[in-house]
Amino acid sequence: MNRAFLLFAFMVVCVTYPAHPQVREFQSPPTLVPVGPQAITKVTALMLGRKPTPSGGCEQGTIEVNGRITKVTLQEMYADSTIFNPDTNRMDPLHLRTYGGCNEGPLLTVSPGDQLRVKLINNLPVNDPSCLAPPPKGLTMPPGVGCFNTINLHLHGLHISPAGNSDNVLLNISPSSQFEYEFDIPEDHPAGTFWYHAHRHGSTAVQVSSGSSGVLVVRGNRPYTPPTSENPHPIADIDTILHTADGAPYPEQFFFLQQLAYACFSNPPGQDGGPWQSIFTANGPFTFNSPPIDPPTGPPSPANSKWICPMPDNHNHASPGVIENFTLQLDSASIWDTNGRFTSINGIVQPTLIVPAGQIQRWRFVHAGVHDTINLQIVPAVAQTDKNNLIAESKFKGSRQEQEADVLQQCPAAEQTLVPQFEIASDGLTLKRIHTLAGRSISGADGANYLQPGYRSDILVAFPHEGWYCLLDQAAAPGQRFQPGSGKGGGSGRSVPQLLGIIRVVGGQSINGDLEQYIEEALYTVNPQLPEPVRSGLKTGNIEPWAPLVESPPATPGPQQKALFAINASPHGPPLFQINGQSYDPNVVNFRRQVNTTDDWSLSSIGEPHIFHIHVNPFEVMDVRRVLPNGRELSIFDADGRCKRDLPKDPQGLASQYCGMWHTFRDTVFVENNYRVLIRTTYDRYIGEFVIHCHVLDHEDAGMMLNIEIVPDLNAPGGGLGMAGMKHGP
Repeated sequence: MNRAFLLFAFMVVCVTYPAHPQVREFQSPPTLVPVGPQAITKVTALMLGRKPTPSGGCEQGTIEVNGRITKVTLQEMYADSTIFNPDTNRMDPLHLRTYGGCNEGPLLTVSPGDQLRVKLINNLPVNDPSCLAPPPKGLTMPPGVGCFNTINLHLHGLHISPAGNSDNVLLNISPSSQFEYEFDIPEDHPAGTFWYHAHRHGSTAVQVSSGSSGVLVVRGNRPYTPPTSENPHPIADIDTILHTADGAPYPEQFFFLQQLAYACFSNPPGQDGGPWQSIFTANGPFTFNSPPIDPPTGPPSPANSKWICPMPDNHNHASPGVIENFTLQLDSASIWDTNGRFTSINGIVQPTLIVPAGQIQRWRFVHAGVHDTINLQIVPAVAQTDKNNLIAESKFKGSRQEQEADVLQQCPAAEQTLVPQFEIASDGLTLKRIHTLAGRSISGADGANYLQPGYRSDILVAFPHEGWYCLLDQAAAPGQRFQPGSGKGGGSGRSVPQLLGIIRVVGGQSINGDLEQYIEEALYTVNPQLPEPVRSGLKTGNIEPWAPLVESPPATPGPQQKALFAINASPHGPPLFQINGQSYDPNVVNFRRQVNTTDDWSLSSIGEPHIFHIHVNPFEVMDVRRVLPNGRELSIFDADGRCKRDLPKDPQGLASQYCGMWHTFRDTVFVENNYRVLIRTTYDRYIGEFVIHCHVLDHEDAGMMLNIEIVPDLNAPGGGLGMAGMKHGP
């Protein structure tokens, strides 16, 4: 298809596509087309009876089932789609790299013991300017970044082999080629919420922020069984107790949170420096020659202005919304706060979800963004009338900054009125107790629901009465926002609250009284089959019998491992993104550890916060320590594992992000400045090479990643790999 035709088609879409209807219906993630009766039966069961229907027909992929083997075909492809832009009240055209054609990949559901085979077909163009050596000067990429059309696949959070054609992120699948993965999910794998995404080093951030990611659910049906001396903690899935009195599973909703940093470029034919070097903004073109704004405030300039998508003509040569320039679109701690884009839910901006009052639902949140904190809050909206119907008719207009006044007026957030979220799992792993996430509005609450890139949070929620509610990404206090160049502030929290979605509660039955007691009593009532005291424990939020991991084994004798994240100055070029003073080198194994041993790790950051993620094996958060100016360290937790009230004041209030993490198991954790996170991980079962990296994905691509290899025996020649005298290589 030639470029002139694409430009013509794009112009037709822009000219003829009407303003989008105000109310945008909440949509579930897209699903693959099941082929054959086995696939239909299994997919329907794993979807809890929900009929699998591709969203808008965009999904180009299939799923087949043969016994315990599930075969999936995914196509990595450029796809033309649209996304609502409240700033213009219209749909912006997109041309993004996707798994299958939708703005997010299809929902995948499997069972423990399944083999998931994924045929990944790379239909991206061979002609890839970012893979040239050197690339066009307009792309201005850091060393190691590029080859955006070369792909692979990572199952984030799954405890499976990292070797061969399994969860091996060291593979490169070139354009116009394909590769078949085989992921053997063990019989004892925990049920939970996971996700998958592109992970080819150098192109990860571009592809994930473009939509190459999706939800992966491991669905479990193993009921509680009493412990024995041979099996002191039998596997049990919390799915088996989340049901109504008639045995129907709680309704569930998926919230796949994306931050699609698309921009429209001026691409005149044959321009010097190549394509993708000039972004349209409200204050002129933003290019690699634009002077930076540090911090991104002050007089309007292209560097701190919202991005716009003008209608293309023969003079501006405007492209659809794309993600092609790493430096301009992703490589900034504040870009999401200035570009004017909105965090979407399942590809929809500010959708409306309808639920009945009093119904307990399971909500699965996945933060699939690249590097910005989401502080989830659910708050009641003000009463809607004929003259006050911004919520009811979803008529919020303007950029996030321009919507601030309306959001504050329509969705007033106060600690007394927050709708509590009852977290039952984090990073896909069932917790030992239900965490009540509602600030200080409920006695004993664990704080807010902070999601960082890579995090997952499963919550139970029930709305007390009919009305309108707001799902917010709440604004961060000034001290919690990163301030470029100053070394102050933490995270990348929003400067203004963003309305993520609208919940309309209609029908059902109102709840009078404490919501925490209501949910815990409901769990107790509908599970009479459970023995005491397991059943009565539900009344106090004790769900430890269903937690797959309760306590790590003691650390194996030896030195503590460490990961120190820092962006260091380079004498000869751009800053160096490093862990322990080293930038990523694919030819170096940075850590070599022995299988079935356990390590303590110390995690810290200098200059700005980062996000630690380790593949294959989860870890237990043992402690989080505040580092005082005099160097003294204090645990933020009290004897009960809750955040201390008498901790010396942190002007940034960053400790709140760790409340509720005491001795929880995770695979991803935020590492704040002036804090030290202590974790413990067991290299269980699997050998092979995988990675540790910052899950601020542009940081990972720029070099903030290391290799770790798990070997059979550290004391044997070659770590126990290979045979004496064996030679490898050309």
